[in-house]
Amino acid sequence: MPPRKPTTTARTVRAGSRRTAPARKPRRTATRKSADPDLRTPAPGERVWVLDVPFEDRSAAGAAGARWQAGPGVFAYYGTELPEFLQPYESSPYSLQRWLEDDANESSDEGVIIGARSMTPRETQLESVRRQLTAIESGVPYFAQMDSTGLGKTLSVCEAVRRMPDVATVLVVAPKGALPGWRRTIADSEADLDPAERKRWLLVTYQSTKKLLSVPADTDLGKRKRTQNKRTIALGDLRFDIDVVIADEAHALMNIESQQSQIVWRYQEAASAVVWMSATPGYQPLHFAYMARAIERARGVDIVGDDGALGYALTVRWAHYLEESGFAVKAGKASTGLTTWRWDPDDAAQRARDIEAVHGWLSGGAVPWSISRPSPPTPREPLGQELTAAQKRLYNTAWVDYRKEVGLPVWTTTGGRRVLQKNPSVRAATLRFRQKCSYLRIPASADQVRAWVKAGNQVFVSMFYRESVAALAGDLRDGGLEVAVVDGSMSSAEQEVAIRRFQTGAAPVIVSTTTSAINLHTNELLLPEGTSSTLAPRITLIHDPRWTPIEIRQIEGRANRIDQDHNPTSSTCYYGYAEGTVEEEMVLTGVERIADLGSIVGQADLIDPEAFLAARVG
Repeated sequence: MPPRKPTTTARTVRAGSRRTAPARKPRRTATRKSADPDLRTPAPGERVWVLDVPFEDRSAAGAAGARWQAGPGVFAYYGTELPEFLQPYESSPYSLQRWLEDDANESSDEGVIIGARSMTPRETQLESVRRQLTAIESGVPYFAQMDSTGLGKTLSVCEAVRRMPDVATVLVVAPKGALPGWRRTIADSEADLDPAERKRWLLVTYQSTKKLLSVPADTDLGKRKRTQNKRTIALGDLRFDIDVVIADEAHALMNIESQQSQIVWRYQEAASAVVWMSATPGYQPLHFAYMARAIERARGVDIVGDDGALGYALTVRWAHYLEESGFAVKAGKASTGLTTWRWDPDDAAQRARDIEAVHGWLSGGAVPWSISRPSPPTPREPLGQELTAAQKRLYNTAWVDYRKEVGLPVWTTTGGRRVLQKNPSVRAATLRFRQKCSYLRIPASADQVRAWVKAGNQVFVSMFYRESVAALAGDLRDGGLEVAVVDGSMSSAEQEVAIRRFQTGAAPVIVSTTTSAINLHTNELLLPEGTSSTLAPRITLIHDPRWTPIEIRQIEGRANRIDQDHNPTSSTCYYGYAEGTVEEEMVLTGVERIADLGSIVGQADLIDPEAFLAARVG
């Protein structure tokens, strides 16, 4: 096992309470105190458990003996044995909590179950490994793994990291739903290695990347939360020394100005190698600022500079580079007064030229630094549904009146207070029309799902609104079907339980708001049990249309994957929508953008819009 560098972190807190300042007098400056950045070293004969305690369980965990450690920002328990009540909160392998726990105990990660390797990389995966290692050996420390969904990108990258010399620490930033799969793949890829040869892995979600920074005690973060976040990102120290940074579902970094993108950028700048993984890295030129360093290296140009630019400064430099390169990028003004940019080609020829140029950047250069291979064609069918006269009337009804009539609550909770739902502004009207369609079509979708299940299929239903999820699941359960539900409010462990119910056939239907990083295909190798998912045919129903092709392709790829016998699985994807509504426009726009996405990543036959539209008309 590589030697562990003691983890340091700092968190400042305010002392005292804020007082209301008298009129015309300046606000008092809040004083600060420093928290001890490290966990206390366990006393002789004891050890520490760093716990993963949900916010709603903090009081109960405290009553059971766990204590909040303000420095590292975690709950910990010191003793000789973890109490039974606290055992469900024990940290997961490769988690931030486990990393801190191992540092404090000066021990290796003993929680990972290691056995013989179960997964053997296919030749296509080994080709990806060879290309990535060749890029690094040639002095290009960047790699974009852009294979289509379901082709085994995670195992390819783990195998490449396993073979990288002089690499001790690896950071993986991924969606919450992807973490269980990463844990299984990492453990399996290193199963036959001597413990001293294994890497030290750290898995975090994009939403928790702020925990990767520590702020020196003497840093003035300001008072407003927004100011604190900005200064933390700019002035905070990198909490861990990381050799390789892996961004799974890297399209999450397209907004280079977001907090999570800026933190990942800082780690990318400090790492010796960076890997971006996504079958949908972006579908227009402005989306690729997060790969600017690799494009600089491939084209031999200067785009970003070396002055530590972050956020909006990166957006400006990337937009200027696109303008100078002849792209159809046009400037505008935001309400804040800052310049913004949009990609707005004047005609189809300009659109095609820009997309081809981006494809050339990703695939060109003296040293290939990316790989993108298509999966078997995805069967797609439009599933237009007619609204009844009563449903059309509800569709055009004011938002509050609509909720009253269909029996949905007209009150919402804001800041702990009950607030009456308001009719939407013009800007929000499209979202509300979508939400109405989603709810009004539930009876038709439920009938269709029951028919598919009766014919021997298992059905994956992708939805956007949690109210609709609850209503559809309730309708199906009332009809006697077992239904698994996955949404963003669930922990990764809870999501994994629901997915296993579907994959083992205990629930023939799964309804999910999650669009990526879950496997729902037939004949999947289920680890650590070593069993297989059912062989029942899968059907995918996209109940709620999406504007972005990234979400659409990710949804399509949940059940269209490669199975454990290296054979492609197939799941027909039905695009649900209400005819004559905003949903129909969304489906058509999404199909056109999928074609753009395919051209950028070198998969021009990803979709045939004309064939899809012909099926819709027919």
